[in-house]
Amino acid sequence: MASFLILQAARFGDLVQSKRLIRTIERLGNAHLAVENGLVSLARLLYPTVTVHGLSLHGQPEYAALQQNRGVLAKWRGLGFQAVYNCNFSGITSALCRIFDPDIVYGYRPAPGGILRSPWARAAFRLSERRYLSPLNLTDFWAYFVGNPLNPDMVNPQAAPGGQGVGVALAGRDARRSLPVPLLSNIIRAVFSALEGPRIRLFGSKTEQPAARKLLRLLPSNIVEHTDDLTGKTDWRSLIQSIMGLDMMITPDTGIMHLAAHLGVPMQAFFLSSAWCHETGPYGEGHCVWQASRDCAPCLESRPCPDRMACITPFQNSSLLRVLNAVLRKKNLADATLPDGLQIWQSGLDALGGTMKLLAGRDEHAIQRALLREQLKKILRLSENNAVFNPSAGGDAAAMTELLYWFCTDSDWILPVRYC
Repeated sequence: MASFLILQAARFGDLVQSKRLIRTIERLGNAHLAVENGLVSLARLLYPTVTVHGLSLHGQPEYAALQQNRGVLAKWRGLGFQAVYNCNFSGITSALCRIFDPDIVYGYRPAPGGILRSPWARAAFRLSERRYLSPLNLTDFWAYFVGNPLNPDMVNPQAAPGGQGVGVALAGRDARRSLPVPLLSNIIRAVFSALEGPRIRLFGSKTEQPAARKLLRLLPSNIVEHTDDLTGKTDWRSLIQSIMGLDMMITPDTGIMHLAAHLGVPMQAFFLSSAWCHETGPYGEGHCVWQASRDCAPCLESRPCPDRMACITPFQNSSLLRVLNAVLRKKNLADATLPDGLQIWQSGLDALGGTMKLLAGRDEHAIQRALLREQLKKILRLSENNAVFNPSAGGDAAAMTELLYWFCTDSDWILPVRYC
């Protein structure tokens, strides 16, 4: 049976978001997955039928990393992989791929003078130039490194309450993408009331323990009595067990969110700063994302914010809690007064993969995003639609034409070449 290798050298959340690609490869033959050493045990829990290889990757020069991984590289040489899928635009993973014939490396492969992106990877990088228009979930980006990936509805379970209470992920990797603790306490109060007193579980690493203590001081005693603080107290196995069966997860854009979606837990996700639901929103049917939608969104978290985190302002508006109550009670949002600069999206699926449907708020870029999504489907042979702008859809025809010229600049979309 053929063997295949997937290189995923990024973080916790990225490992979970590689699920569609990994499950696809499992159907083709023996699947091997290479991850950073700290994620090996999680990878084996998520993908028990995959052979997992631990790598020493981060916090050291490329040469040192290669030296430390010599044993793994020697093992790979003897496995005769039919294809290697490198998910990361990374000097280290590219260097690891030098032991393979370049023709079997997909995604990002070493080339004279640097790293060669496949046409499909170049498309995603082009979308990153105008992230506010991006219609492509990261899960689907990696999935299409393979020509015919697993159907989107076979990736994650449809979100449904499991009867085990409400989870709260206290923070994401970047503090700017997380709600301040006082605001989070107000949201928990609203959820506790709307759901008539569920158990609450707080999730996070040891780093989030001070935030958990502050949150518990802000909550009334009746909620504290129903709250279990699990910050810093779970390993990967017990984290999965504690999330499984929850009724809901309150979360920023974080690895815990993707893990909960993997388990079918419904999400109330709050996205701001650099977090963008069309790229990294929870995958599957039935999740809810509250998205900051300022002109500067989504930003780059590596750059200082010039506006003193103005994107947090809509979440601090008192009307948000009224709308949240309506969402939790499944009321019609047609008359809901949502704060300016905020959108509510519901996750779904189509032939390409993960989608977002606007439930409330204004989306000034809906037509452009839909046009780009149709173009992606055409590239992937999922649609015969020529993605020509339809004037009846509204918007500016000249601007739509410019958008297509901007996106479709490569002959890769015309010539029958290897796109992945």
